Amino acid sequence: MPYQTDEKLKGYLDTNQLHREQMCRAILATDKRYSDVRPRHPRGGPDGGRDIEAIYRENKVAYGAVGFSNQANDSAEQKRAIKQKFRDDLASAISDGKKPDAFFFFTNLSMTVGEKEAFISDAKESEIKHCEIFDRERIRIVLDSPDGFFIRFQFLNISLSEAEQASFFARWGDDIQSVIATGFQRIERTLDRVLFFQEASECLDQFVLSFELKRTFQAEEIGHFRAFCLMRLKEPKHQVFGIAFGSSDRSNRMRSDKDETEFLSEPSGIKFGVSGGQWESYIGREEDQASESDSDDERYVQVGSSSSIGRKEAAFIPISYNKDSFIRFEPTITMRDLDEAMFLPVMNKSLAEKVKAIHVYSNGYKIMEIGPEEFALDESEFETRIPAKFTDSELNDPWVRVRPAGMFSAFHIRFFEKTPKRLFVPAQVTNSLESRSGDA
Repeated sequence: MPYQTDEKLKGYLDTNQLHREQMCRAILATDKRYSDVRPRHPRGGPDGGRDIEAIYRENKVAYGAVGFSNQANDSAEQKRAIKQKFRDDLASAISDGKKPDAFFFFTNLSMTVGEKEAFISDAKESEIKHCEIFDRERIRIVLDSPDGFFIRFQFLNISLSEAEQASFFARWGDDIQSVIATGFQRIERTLDRVLFFQEASECLDQFVLSFELKRTFQAEEIGHFRAFCLMRLKEPKHQVFGIAFGSSDRSNRMRSDKDETEFLSEPSGIKFGVSGGQWESYIGREEDQASESDSDDERYVQVGSSSSIGRKEAAFIPISYNKDSFIRFEPTITMRDLDEAMFLPVMNKSLAEKVKAIHVYSNGYKIMEIGPEEFALDESEFETRIPAKFTDSELNDPWVRVRPAGMFSAFHIRFFEKTPKRLFVPAQVTNSLESRSGDA
């Protein structure tokens, strides 16, 4: 194999200067002392005495030239020609506006130690601090090593023996597997993103904030609770501009078919019942424009309510905005309309202090996850616009706002930054007729 490589270096690339330079550039890139290896003129043309440019030892400019002979035989005549080419390329390189710190020269002739030292001496006389000569034997050693097998195969068409294949995969197998895995991961991420934007154009069925608590709390430890979310869309959709939704104790508190004070007859606390409500504010509707003169406050219209039994313990407190009706009588916003929306959770202080993380879901996707280091409690007083009734004793546990732990005052949904995660894979419909297709 060394003999085959040596013989092909002598004449296999005759007249093919492009492949000669590409091979030498690839060989130099295997040397860890050189970085940012690049061609001067990859398709030919005046190169100012340098076919290759690189950085030597992290910060030194290095220029290089390639001087191959056709049908190299190491004759005195060929060596005189290569010596002259070296001197011409060196002179052109140092006459450049930016003088190099290092110079390297590739040749397919076999040079003696004395001949290489003479080249290096010429470079030092020209004030080149470092000079290297890559003659045929040195090139062959690189090409016949695991780092150079692929270069040898690509440019000299020399296949790997079984022993070389074993050493090549021992050296590069893990890296190759990593590259393949990374490539498939990128394809998968791209497909996931395409699928998400396709499904995001569908109508919004549900938007959920699930408050994960620091541990599982007994109902008595939670007692009265209230957790809500105020959301503002980037732009109105079907006249919907703002959304409010949430949950609290007392199952009749937010029932639209009950008197607003009827919940007072129920015992307080998550153990005895849970209620939910959702509201929308609109823009552009005549009735809303007429009400603007009456109040500067945002006007919410209730669009849903729920009630359920109490809970003995809780590790999560979910609240939801639900548009999944049996029959859809009018257009509604899509999941994609949530892009760039702002939302702000508000809740009673004692509950907020128990929150570990916030998980956000919509239409079978996890939109985002807000960890403990990503939010902070704002305990400053504010006028809440939550359209639900609470008693004075309940409000003794004050409202707090859950804000981002940074420069923003509210959380943002940005599909540009992250692709939501699909939470399930649909099952494939089976076709029992396939096995009987031959009987048809």
